[in-house]
Amino acid sequence: MNSQFIPALVLHGGAGARGPASERPRRRQGMMFALRCGMEILRGGGRALDAVSASIRALEDDEYFNAGYGSVLTADGRVEMDAALMLAEAEGEADLIADAAACAPMRAGAVAVITRVKNPILLARAVMEDTPHLLMAGAGAERIARRAGIPLCRPEELISPRAKARWRIVVENRLAEERSDSSGGTVGAVAIDTSGIIATGTSTGGMTGKMPGRIGDTAIVGAGIYASGRGAASATGHGEAIIRMMLCRQAVMALGGADPNRVAADVIADLGRTTGSEAGIILVDHRGRVGFAHNAGAMEVASFDPERGQRHHWPAAIK
Repeated sequence: MNSQFIPALVLHGGAGARGPASERPRRRQGMMFALRCGMEILRGGGRALDAVSASIRALEDDEYFNAGYGSVLTADGRVEMDAALMLAEAEGEADLIADAAACAPMRAGAVAVITRVKNPILLARAVMEDTPHLLMAGAGAERIARRAGIPLCRPEELISPRAKARWRIVVENRLAEERSDSSGGTVGAVAIDTSGIIATGTSTGGMTGKMPGRIGDTAIVGAGIYASGRGAASATGHGEAIIRMMLCRQAVMALGGADPNRVAADVIADLGRTTGSEAGIILVDHRGRVGFAHNAGAMEVASFDPERGQRHHWPAAIK
């Protein structure tokens, strides 16, 4: 394997409405803290998987993001979370010429309808590392948490005051626009390390007021996450549309020599034209180049690479 891979990390905090101006400084602080958690691992020669896991765990612990403790509530006032991780080995330039590059070794783990684990991304990792399965849901997934030493909690411990207040607005006023305001608050991270291992992860509480048992794109390989020898992606936004488009796989398969920012913009524009829905995506390619795009009201992004250092972005929506 090429030992000259350039480490890089990019995070998103969800695509959707911009949200109250009063919350933006706190969200930026949370994004940059999560970026540093992953960045220090990569700078120390650590693994992309560990960097992605650490960054997402930090966002899951932050009530200002729709994942883990900050998750939005279902129609019956509960938290039901999904999460996923995926790994692949970066290909060399010559390998990318062949279609076989898409068949580079990959591993993945995902969980859905989680109600008793504060950090679902850790449980998705346990599914990947400790079981022969890819996707586990509900009580069956939570039994894996016990075996893996991941603490369980009471479902009510996952309900933040902020999420409860937003849920009351939806339930009491029954406003569709309030539901759409919080439909895209997924968090995600994508990284490549100096060994050429690429990792991607996504975690979400879903949509405020969703039907109990609803599973969106986050836990679906190819939709909310995807990794191959070309690169990796994490998506956010309207889950049903992202699944229909298999958005992350579509984006990763378009990588190779292409600019990740151009690829991200193209697939988001295609999703908008085809479904009329909003979404966002972040990418890292096998060269350590990052890309991102969205067509929503806003998408918050943080990124790191050795050339540009650490950065915070509010990229403009594509038309």
